[in-house]
Amino acid sequence: MFRTLGLAAALSLLPCALPAQSNLPAAADLIRRADAADKSQNQRNEKYTYREDHTQSDVDKNGNLSPRETRTYEHIMLEGEEYKKLVLIDDKPLDAKTQKRVDEDLEKTRAERLKRGLFHIERTVALSDLEQLGRLFDNKVAGEETVLGRRTWRVDSEPKPGYKPANQNEQEVLAARHTSWFDQQEGMRIKWHDEFIRAAKGFQPGTTVDFELTRIGDSWLTDNIAFRGKEAIVLGIKAPFNSLQRYYDYKRFTVDSTLTPQ
Repeated sequence: MFRTLGLAAALSLLPCALPAQSNLPAAADLIRRADAADKSQNQRNEKYTYREDHTQSDVDKNGNLSPRETRTYEHIMLEGEEYKKLVLIDDKPLDAKTQKRVDEDLEKTRAERLKRGLFHIERTVALSDLEQLGRLFDNKVAGEETVLGRRTWRVDSEPKPGYKPANQNEQEVLAARHTSWFDQQEGMRIKWHDEFIRAAKGFQPGTTVDFELTRIGDSWLTDNIAFRGKEAIVLGIKAPFNSLQRYYDYKRFTVDSTLTPQ
């Protein structure tokens, strides 16, 4: 009798527990909303100049790793298009030889762009393809999590079993599983984690890539991208791989701004 009452009591709790699960949004809706939010941000045609710190070790022909080095770049607008200019190495000014090479490349690029006679402005920081995430993966909402100080929905994505890639791009995209965090308030995907499950783009299985965005004004822009792996193929050589790209000092660019740096 006690067991029967206990089971009845337990069953009576189910109606209270089940709605919490049923209130989870559909993964497809989250992805569509994020795609729309990303496109809306693009349509605002916002432009930014910014800095990038890129920290990693290089590999020589014998597969030996050099000490870690940080190169700082300025992403500027040059004749209406984005241009990436090296400005510091390990927080130190460039030596004369390197500075000369950087200046020559900038002037060469400027001349080429003027010769083309084009003036168009491209968005400086692009997000990955959400349409492919919805189409090529089985996506499941895992629950709510607080990420980057925001309430988000976490979505786990596995490549669809048995799907035959239509091209090389799809084949590479399907080489990794993904975890995404979608901001509940604005819909943007503000963080995602990729883990390679087979070799692609020179990365070996187990390599991970983490993307995080940050709020700048009314836009979400890249904050950092981290690559981590036991080995990657560089110049045909397998070697450990660890790279961090940090983006900061965003400044809004307008058509009225000076196009060429001083």
